[in-house]
Amino acid sequence: MGSHNFIPFKTISHYLFLADVTPSIRMENIAGNIIGFVPFGLMLPLLSKRFSQLKSILIATFCLSFTYEILQLLFELASFDTDDLILNTLGGVIGYLPIKLFYIVFKKTGTIRNQTKGQ
Repeated sequence: MGSHNFIPFKTISHYLFLADVTPSIRMENIAGNIIGFVPFGLMLPLLSKRFSQLKSILIATFCLSFTYEILQLLFELASFDTDDLILNTLGGVIGYLPIKLFYIVFKKTGTIRNQTKGQ
């Protein structure tokens, strides 16, 4: 609380290389921010065609994370951390990748197109 970070990769490098903490604490802090936004990147393209491109996922995930960080800063709920923005956005992209791969594979084989034409 109260120790904000506006320098990109400062917290990440601290946890990876400098912090005197156990490996599990390192992973919880870094992976937790990534994993928390994977479902967001996974669900957006399924809910709307607007989010079928990587750029739209990046923007939406960044905006949601930025809103969350700003609320923490304004209401002093926790500390603002630029690295959380980076890790959360990465999580959204990671969640998007299986969906994009699915559409590439099944569109190439014609499975998606044939199923929609038959109904």
